[in-house]
Amino acid sequence: MARINITEIRRRQIVDAAVRVMAQKGWQDTSIDEITREAGVSRGLVSYHFRDKADLLSGVLARCKEVFNDNLAEAARATDSPLAQFRLITRSSIEQIRDNPVNYQVFLHFAASAATDPELGVQVRELYRDFRAAAARGIRRGQERGYYRRDIDPDAAAARNIGAVTGFAFQWLLDPGSFPFDETAKQVEDMIVGYLTHGVEGAEEAAARAPLQARRDEAAAAS
Repeated sequence: MARINITEIRRRQIVDAAVRVMAQKGWQDTSIDEITREAGVSRGLVSYHFRDKADLLSGVLARCKEVFNDNLAEAARATDSPLAQFRLITRSSIEQIRDNPVNYQVFLHFAASAATDPELGVQVRELYRDFRAAAARGIRRGQERGYYRRDIDPDAAAARNIGAVTGFAFQWLLDPGSFPFDETAKQVEDMIVGYLTHGVEGAEEAAARAPLQARRDEAAAAS
């Protein structure tokens, strides 16, 4: 039987409490005392696991990245169709802006703070490098299998795709409800997929069918 890692459980408990408090109060107004009350632990225990608030916020960033990636992985498991899978991953990354905005709030907050906090800056750059690398791997696989055009650089396309989604997120978080979410999400999804498949024989038709395939696979996975 695997041993229970109490230290890791406590750290997760404190980090999850910090995420909940920050989601309610905003980043600047969250205090360690509020986090300890939410977590149901002593301030001394928080100090034992995290050397200061900056260290705790670093844990928050790592946790939000984990939750974000878990949601994408769950979406990907719904289908074996590469294009439908790409659609689902893109849709999941967009829908989290509305359904689980705290992850994006954390990403944007820390990205803005990275310039003045060198240690945090390292973690934020690593975060986005990981996102770009994962997206680029998916694009390379699509190129190798003939789904995506071969005349584009996967790393550049990955940065472009992530920029489109984070730009959407930034606007929605600053001014929620100011534009039609679902229609904008569809246009972003279509723009990304259309760019990758443009000019590839049969790919554009497959891309057009991908939303229906994705919905069918989602329904089958849920049943």
